[in-house]
Amino acid sequence: MASGFGLKGGLGRCYPFFSKFKECADSVDPNKPDLEKRLQCYMDREDYMECLHHRKEHARIQMIGNEDARQKVEAAGGGDGGGPKHMPEHTEPGE
Repeated sequence: MASGFGLKGGLGRCYPFFSKFKECADSVDPNKPDLEKRLQCYMDREDYMECLHHRKEHARIQMIGNEDARQKVEAAGGGDGGGPKHMPEHTEPGE
């Protein structure tokens, strides 16, 4: 992936993100705690990892699907409003 070549030749889909992250990481001086620069590198790394694994995209799709299912149940009259569940008060055995 970091070579820059895609499966069918040409530029790999995540190579621009890797290249930007690598540039940033190379520019950070490990002896200086430049937090702003490190934060930018962290954001570039997040973009690269998202391009590789799509974790945020998959989580968003899951959340949208769950909300869609909840709305369908609620529209059918079977929902409880989606609020927190009421827990019965605790009683001791024998009371």
